[in-house]
Amino acid sequence: MLLCMKSLIFVLSSKQLMDKKLTILLLAACLLGASCCSVREKRVFPLEEMAEGDLAFRCGRGVFSRAVTAAEEEGFYSHVGVVVKDDGKWKVVHAVPGERESKTDFDRVKMEDLEVFYSRERALRGCLVHTGLTDSVLVAGLCRRAVEMARDSVRFDNDYNLEDASELYCTEFVWRLYRDCGIDISEGRRKFVRAFHINGDVLLPEHLLAYAYNDVYYSL
Repeated sequence: MLLCMKSLIFVLSSKQLMDKKLTILLLAACLLGASCCSVREKRVFPLEEMAEGDLAFRCGRGVFSRAVTAAEEEGFYSHVGVVVKDDGKWKVVHAVPGERESKTDFDRVKMEDLEVFYSRERALRGCLVHTGLTDSVLVAGLCRRAVEMARDSVRFDNDYNLEDASELYCTEFVWRLYRDCGIDISEGRRKFVRAFHINGDVLLPEHLLAYAYNDVYYSL
């Protein structure tokens, strides 16, 4: 009887030990998986090559992004912003719809970290482009105006009206910044669009990318 009891205790103890080992293995697997995901999520940028005034293009994952790329001939990027350096950090200033940060927020010009702009949730692909603007005074003025418009929360132009500068859509925002420096980075490119409430010429991301296509120095 005593021998049977000892055998039972041994079996139960062994089972508990196996359960603990299994739990530890499962926990380790979860932690390893989370670690791998973290590594996968991290995108590395060529910080030493970047310059203020560069253009940051991306293609999102939503319906709006698909609508923009469908309107383009190449259909590769759906959005663009301007690279600036603020408080020692690289950031992107852009006019964007559908990224409201609270219930009281609205579609507007905003400034966010480069890593946020190119996060996997928001960017399926993207690229960084030099525009050839090297005049330090013009670059400083362009970036200052971009940051000011972000801090003033200039509204996004849902009518896509190039004739009205009180509200801006993404390509219009970038185009106007450069036009104020005496540079038309659209080089007159437009596309007539008649869809939804839009009925007129619009600026598409590919119209701006064509200006400095040979100066793409980073892509994802």
